[in-house]
Amino acid sequence: MRGLFSIPGRLLLLASLLLLSGLLMPPTAAAQPAADPRAAEGQAQLARCAAADAGQSLSLAFSGLPAFAAEVLSRHAIRPRIDRGRGELRIELHLDNLRALATPSGPAATTWLPPQAAARVMQDRRSRLAALWQLDEATVKAADRAYDIRQSAEEAAAGIPPVLAESEVAGSLPDYREVAVYTDTYTGFAALVLEAAPRPGRAPHRIYAVAGTHVFQHRDFRSWASGLTFGRAQFSSTAALRMLADAARYAEGPAGGEVVFTGQSQGGLTAQGLGFLLQSYLDARAAPHALVHVVSWGAVGAEEVFLRSIEGLRAGEGRGFSGSLETHWAATEPGYAEAAGFWSVIAESWRAIPPGSERAWIRARMAGARVLGYFFDIDLFARAGTFPGVTLAFPTALILPEACDTTVAEAVIGLQPGAFGVRLESHFLQGYRRAVARGAIALARPAVPAKWEWVGALAPPLEALGYLWLETLYFDGVASGARHWQQCQAAPRWMTPANRSCRAAFWEGCAPDPGAHRWCLVREGGPGPSPMR
Repeated sequence: MRGLFSIPGRLLLLASLLLLSGLLMPPTAAAQPAADPRAAEGQAQLARCAAADAGQSLSLAFSGLPAFAAEVLSRHAIRPRIDRGRGELRIELHLDNLRALATPSGPAATTWLPPQAAARVMQDRRSRLAALWQLDEATVKAADRAYDIRQSAEEAAAGIPPVLAESEVAGSLPDYREVAVYTDTYTGFAALVLEAAPRPGRAPHRIYAVAGTHVFQHRDFRSWASGLTFGRAQFSSTAALRMLADAARYAEGPAGGEVVFTGQSQGGLTAQGLGFLLQSYLDARAAPHALVHVVSWGAVGAEEVFLRSIEGLRAGEGRGFSGSLETHWAATEPGYAEAAGFWSVIAESWRAIPPGSERAWIRARMAGARVLGYFFDIDLFARAGTFPGVTLAFPTALILPEACDTTVAEAVIGLQPGAFGVRLESHFLQGYRRAVARGAIALARPAVPAKWEWVGALAPPLEALGYLWLETLYFDGVASGARHWQQCQAAPRWMTPANRSCRAAFWEGCAPDPGAHRWCLVREGGPGPSPMR
């Protein structure tokens, strides 16, 4: 979400839902009602501010910071005390008017690394971008904006294009123009492509921002089901592969530039998957190309997801979807051929990996890209999965809201203020946006979050459940709709749950059933691409 304990029952159920879904939706991802809700929200905010006590002040000291730290803080109009003595940059940061909320401690098993460990991602000489921290700051806004993509499965099936809803982040990236929006009917994948406006001294690049899970408002169960696959269903979806084909052309083309994938939580997992697929494709082609970046907001790691993807391909599962679905999509989806062409290069390279060297092969691919994840070490979700790059932890204090502000847990879930709400805030984009605005990228420390090994054991059955849920949503919705039936009955042969081989609508079980959600799938299409396997 744009974005355990219990009070027994309700909070335990909520914690389980968060773990299985992978993400919480940012509150700004809410569907936009006809009446502007901001007036009522503004009045409530004024009432809170009037009743709020004076906020607390905090002083934080940091040493061993990178040279660009002072520049980052000055950009945000933060006036720290800076000491450059003894060849080391030290900063004393003062934060005023903060709510006096208890802050939980991170796990003792977090491994803190020396500052030099971050140098290769924060000052990556392979990139033509002069200030990578500015790029990273832009990605948190782009990740937030991706949640504003609106298109239901029914709208997609009807051919209604996606739209970008108005929100508070709509104008937050004036140096970028919107190039494209990609959405996938089946998995709920949604991504926004932003291109840097040309200006002297600025290297060309595009940001491909992926939306995470929509949990509360603007609820989309496709993203819940995809969350159970830890992003695999979305980064291997037809829309994602089409987008990757575009990204590859941009990275390889003389008029193109660097490619940046970003997202938060499940969006961050999907961004890691997109980076892995694109780097695999570019390495297989061995053609000159610009640098690929992955900037994940959250340290949930996808390395095990990549391993399952490779194992699934070798086991005959293709990209993870059933053969019947692939046959139908090959016959009916206009962009399927482009996606299949991209996937064929990936599949061939994966099949050539020597058995037993899969993890080393994955790490070699990701080493060819700039891969980093920003996180708070109090975030429980950071303890799942191996991150395929460098992870940088923000100081927890930077997440605290101002005196009359609220946390997402208070505003959306209705929890009382406290340490648990602050812990949840560390997972939401609202918390990341607040921290980045206070100069968090300058103060991030390289760290390896402590991991829960049991998550890896649960992942395969959860993934199977996620794929089953996606099929159920599809068959009960889009696949039983009128437009879908038109596609089936225009084909030489199709199937339904009542008849596995139909050639005429008057055959028994070969037409829609008004009393049930009877679905259909094309079994034989005309000339076109072969199904992906």
